[in-house]
Amino acid sequence: MWSVVVAVSVIAAIAGWLLLDTVGSTGGAFVTAFAAGALIVMLADTLMPEAFELGGREAGLVTAFGFAVGFGLS
Repeated sequence: MWSVVVAVSVIAAIAGWLLLDTVGSTGGAFVTAFAAGALIVMLADTLMPEAFELGGREAGLVTAFGFAVGFGLS
């Protein structure tokens, strides 16, 4: 199964590089926003329930702080 995941990831990375190399700044902003939204959905769906279960309410505060730091660094 993991070999298939790696193979699909390699193909997707190559296709993305070839297809999105000519995207202008407006399109690039859309792609970045879409990727950020996908990351937030993945965090909320998969990781946050376990984080709240193991870390309590502070997990949300630490997550927000992490995003703020990431935003500040960019």
